[in-house]
Amino acid sequence: MLFNALTALSRWDRAGLDVPTVAVNFSAAELRNPKLSEKLKWELDRFGLEPRRLCVEILEHVVAGTDNDVIVANIAALAQMGCGIDLDDFGTGHASITSVRRFAVRRIKIDRSFVTKVDEDREQQRMVAAILSMAEQLGLQTLAEGVETPGEHAMLAQLGCGAVQGFGIARPMPVDETLDWIERHRTRPAAAPRISHRARWARARGRGRRLCPIRPRKDALSWGLTGESA
Repeated sequence: MLFNALTALSRWDRAGLDVPTVAVNFSAAELRNPKLSEKLKWELDRFGLEPRRLCVEILEHVVAGTDNDVIVANIAALAQMGCGIDLDDFGTGHASITSVRRFAVRRIKIDRSFVTKVDEDREQQRMVAAILSMAEQLGLQTLAEGVETPGEHAMLAQLGCGAVQGFGIARPMPVDETLDWIERHRTRPAAAPRISHRARWARARGRGRRLCPIRPRKDALSWGLTGESA
């Protein structure tokens, strides 16, 4: 999986496409490999890519429940190398603020359970707003997972979420299809998503070799590769 992700990133670079980063999931078993940081450094050097262009996604329950010194050392080494550390499925585990700081987390990925119908459900809006407020205070970037409708996208933008990901942006696709998709995305006129009329709150503010685009509020794109890295 790591090889596929870095291959795709190199291919986009050669095509002159602006894709700053690619994200790859790492399982607890992979994080227990004492040679993980060496492996990643070797792979990045092989492709001629800077570590900052690789985001390492780690499930929240892995961070919350680990007392494994190897996992702690690996995450610290990857962060020190310059890789971004993303806390995946945030809100479903028991990660504390101490854990977020301990593992040098750069971005939290808000679990889709908080995102579904966020444009219609006041409780969902309050929960997401609280998470975003905490992230802002801690200096963390934010991404909402599982965005499927324009209304959800619009509400998350209003609440201040930094990026969104889900079928509402695009479905996972083979790397061969991403080149045309990115070109269409770049040439498509930008239009602000609209909140559904059903919204009831006045706002205060990809398996295998398939890749899934992440849409920030600005124009640049990142990509997430689903599945484990091996």
